[in-house]
Amino acid sequence: MTHFFVSYTQSDRPWAEWIAWVLEEAGLTTKIQAWDFKPGSNFVVEMHRASAEAERTLAVLSPDYLNSLYGMAEWTAAFAQDPAGEKGKLLPVKVREVSLDGLLAPIVHIDLVGLSEAAARERLLGSLGRGRAKPVVQPRYPGGPRPGFPGEPTAPPDPDEAWARLKELPLDEIPEPSPLPPGSRMPHSVNPLFVGRDEDLRKLARFLRSKRTAAIGQANIAAATGLGGIGKTQLASEFVHRYGRFFAGGVFWMSFADPAAVPAEVAACGRSLNLHPGYDALPLEEQVRRVQEAWQSPLPRLLVFDNCEDEELLDQWRPPFGGSRVLVTSRRPHWSPVLGVKRLSLGILQREASVELLRGFRPDLPANDPALHAIAEELGDLPLALHLAGSFLARYAQSPFGQPSAYLEQLGRGDLLAHPSLQGRGDEISPTDHEAHVARTFTLSFERLNPADPTDALACKLLARAAHFAPGEPIPHALLLATLRIDEEDMDAALAAEDALKRLLDLGLLESGEDGRLVLHRLVAAFALGGEGEDEAREAVEQTLFEEAARLNKAGYLAPLLVWQPHLRAVTDAASSREDRSAANLCNELGYHLQMIGDLTGARPYWERALAIRERVLGTEHPGTAVSLNNLGGLFQNQGDLARPYYERALTILEKVLGPEHPDTASSLNNLGFLLKNQGDVAGARSYFERALAIREKVLGPKHPDTALSLNNLGYLLHSQGDFAGAKPYFEWALAIWEKFLGPEHPDTATGLNNLAGLLWSQGDLTGARPYMERALAILEKVLGPEHPDTAISLNNLGRLLQDQRDIAGARQHLERAVRILEARLGPDHPNAKKIRENLAKLTSEDLSSREEEPPGKKRSGWKRARKADSGKN
Repeated sequence: MTHFFVSYTQSDRPWAEWIAWVLEEAGLTTKIQAWDFKPGSNFVVEMHRASAEAERTLAVLSPDYLNSLYGMAEWTAAFAQDPAGEKGKLLPVKVREVSLDGLLAPIVHIDLVGLSEAAARERLLGSLGRGRAKPVVQPRYPGGPRPGFPGEPTAPPDPDEAWARLKELPLDEIPEPSPLPPGSRMPHSVNPLFVGRDEDLRKLARFLRSKRTAAIGQANIAAATGLGGIGKTQLASEFVHRYGRFFAGGVFWMSFADPAAVPAEVAACGRSLNLHPGYDALPLEEQVRRVQEAWQSPLPRLLVFDNCEDEELLDQWRPPFGGSRVLVTSRRPHWSPVLGVKRLSLGILQREASVELLRGFRPDLPANDPALHAIAEELGDLPLALHLAGSFLARYAQSPFGQPSAYLEQLGRGDLLAHPSLQGRGDEISPTDHEAHVARTFTLSFERLNPADPTDALACKLLARAAHFAPGEPIPHALLLATLRIDEEDMDAALAAEDALKRLLDLGLLESGEDGRLVLHRLVAAFALGGEGEDEAREAVEQTLFEEAARLNKAGYLAPLLVWQPHLRAVTDAASSREDRSAANLCNELGYHLQMIGDLTGARPYWERALAIRERVLGTEHPGTAVSLNNLGGLFQNQGDLARPYYERALTILEKVLGPEHPDTASSLNNLGFLLKNQGDVAGARSYFERALAIREKVLGPKHPDTALSLNNLGYLLHSQGDFAGAKPYFEWALAIWEKFLGPEHPDTATGLNNLAGLLWSQGDLTGARPYMERALAILEKVLGPEHPDTAISLNNLGRLLQDQRDIAGARQHLERAVRILEARLGPDHPNAKKIRENLAKLTSEDLSSREEEPPGKKRSGWKRARKADSGKN
């Protein structure tokens, strides 16, 4: 049978663990929730079993304990078994000042309030017997000064022993929480719900055992440097409770949130350092001086500067030498190298840890509950928000509003930060005494921006713009600054923008990753929306994203836009409900980008939306409407649908509005030419191609990339008719233009290489064709990506060439990969996917001669270039 069941409330957990430790050191056995209740067990059942199987219940008395319903149930159960106190079933131990009344009043209790650790240990163990309470050692002389607890003035530990203890600080294994060295100043208790920061604890351990100063800021990307509510103070508190015992000189926690109050915080640390017999009577300045001198001694101490946001404040108060280590929590991500700060970036929680934190409040919920995962996603895995959400779900567990699915639905209804839970409703105790209100946490940073200051005013503009990007997604540094519409040649304005950005970073409102991209947490974005200048910020973001997407789409480079495609999609989706030019422009550019990466199904609704808006806003005979018609025509052509009505209507509009010799008219002619060629009307196709070429040579010049496109298309037409000699100069001329003006690694250059290789192949020169095809494939894999449909076509072409060279293994490898790409990206029923499956089926050792005269995709489809008519016309 267990000797003692230790009954306590969570706010007194450190006391309960200390008491249990002392009892077990003395050879007694204990049952205590913190050590004995396993995850997943039933809390009430465990409490009942522990109480029933223990000889005595030791109640850790404090105001919180007396207000706890579980605490009352536990001590009254013990009292009921021994109402007269004859068996000593209930042993109250007072650890904080509290008034005892009712049934507890007549029970003799053990009072540890105000005692030193040694005195408290002596009193606790000396009071356990049921006989006389004579102490085992001589009582202290009552005429001396009464020590306080925590913080009894004691002789400092031996420096050699202290350093030996610090060297024992583990770097890989995370120790369990344990009592702090005598004299420590630590206002926060152990948080039993702390989750997900093991690697951060290990990093701090490495920093603080070998370095003097470490700072907790926030994380790398994906990440968040300095964000309020990320758990900086909680991590420092956990570190203190787990590693503090290795700092023999003590742990001293100070709040630096109010710079004016720092001297008083520092002076308070001296009450336990035995610095002067009448320390409390000394002037504040003298107390501070003595504490700072003590910090500069060789004795290893851990000093915690909580919420220190100012470099000068850190420089003023950090010990310039000695054995002390300094742990800083701050929203500031960058520190002067002169200070020697080793920064730990603290990020949002991993999803599993977020769910574990929520389940800490509601252990009855399964870990695989999709609503819990969705709640964590909605709250951006921010620890403060998760703590408040968990508290709300626990407080209102019996209410329909406290069920995860209903709570999630409420979060999505409107203003996220206005939900009662995120304003503190349902939260009773903060483990670090922080503001239980997410918006107010962000306000602490935001209110430090002075609108009258030019840098801060610009910072406010940047924050408002960042809020309109996709929440939580990294924003390219240059893209965010571009929303300010600064002249590239204006150095002063550019530097002012950088200063404003740094201001947001220093306040923790924006975070910077290692790659330089910026992250705005989704809850900070919700906080920043709706302020002054909202429409101006939204319009600036929309216009910037449209212009940059149009530039990249026109150039044909996918990689840069792929990096920030989530932002283009988010801004476009938000705008698409409107019917204005900006919404149509964004839909058009996103649709074009999706078409370029092979997502034809995804492109269609955006292009259809762009057409619908333009028809209503611009009219049925506007060039912008013709652009949308051309885009949809090309999309339907690739998907096997009837495209001719779209192309013909577009051409009619452009000839009427822009004239018969406009470059956009040439693009439309080019599209119709390809459509007619595919339908077998070679003569009709040639007339359209030749007319398009004539327009482009006259208007754009003979060396323009679009002129090269028309040359390429005429070469392709001649090639398909078997006129190899006539086709070759067109292909060579087009390739030379593209290589010179677009570069050797542009997709159009790959097209020219591919088509010239096909011509050589048709002429029987397989050895001459192969290097062109291999170079084309290398370009497409690098620029478009290894899973792009155009890459698949290039793989098919090279595979068929290898088949003709009797390299069956190489041919099969290329064709199989091409089929996998097209089936995954375009679907198994796409014409090109079917054709390559046929090619693969014919690839047998008995049929080495079968080869299509015209490998699918060998042409350059001109409809993709129709978007050029869109340039400058939105």
